[in-house]
This record gives sequence, C-alpha cells and structure tokens, in this order.
Amino acid sequence: MLAPLKNRLLIEREPTLSLEERVAQLESANLALRTALRQSRQAQKRSATLAARQIVALSNEVSRLETLHRAARQRVEVLESGQAIIELGQRLMLLSEANAQLTDAAQRVWVLDKTLCAAHEECARLAHERDQAILHLASDSRRAQKYCN
Repeated sequence: MLAPLKNRLLIEREPTLSLEERVAQLESANLALRTALRQSRQAQKRSATLAARQIVALSNEVSRLETLHRAARQRVEVLESGQAIIELGQRLMLLSEANAQLTDAAQRVWVLDKTLCAAHEECARLAHERDQAILHLASDSRRAQKYCN
C-alpha cells in the first residue's frame, strides 16, 4: 500500500512557462493532433475503400456460385427425372443404326475394292495377251512376207 503524500504539489508540479510559450506549445500540440486526425481519416477511408472492394468481390463470387448451384440443381433434376437416360438411349439407338450402316458400307467398299483389283489384274492379263497376239501376228506376217517374196 502506498503512503499518502503530504505535499500534492510534488505530483501536480507544472513547469512555469510564459503565456506566449504556453500558447505556442498548445498550438503545436493542436497542429500535431490535426495532422494525426487527418492521417487517421485517410487511413480509415483507405480501409473503407478496401472493405468495399472486398464486399463487391465477395458479392460477385456469391452470385457466380449461386449461378453454378442453380445449374447443378437443374442438372440433378434432369438426371433424377430419367430424361437423361431416355436421351442417352435414343442417342445410342441412332448411333447403333449409323454404325450398322457404316459397317455395311465398309463391307461394300471392301467387295468393290477386291472386284476392282481383280478387274485390274484381268485388264493387265488381257493387255499382255493382246501384246503377245500382236507380236505373234507381226512375226507371222513377216514370215508370210518372206515366203511371198
């Protein structure tokens, strides 16, 4: 416990300043307080601006997420209704039919290719026989000319 002071002037002692010094000191303190207040207000404005930007960004993110949520909810409803399975079945049937048509077409192309190759070989064989016949005919005609002369 503290002992009571007998002389309070020891605590409350103020330096003795002239009136002009005291006014100058108070004006200086007032100017410092105004500067601190201005800086504090500027910092508060910056903080408020930053907070406003963050609020706008968060609001935009919430809107984007709500849109995604609605789209996902609609997709889930479509899947739950069975409509997606029906559509997939219809697409499968169409694709199966198209696949069968393509298989048939590929088979026809293969047969036509084989027929074309066989026809080409037959053409080559006939051309060779023609050339041989021409040569044989030419040699026969030369022999006949020799005998006629």
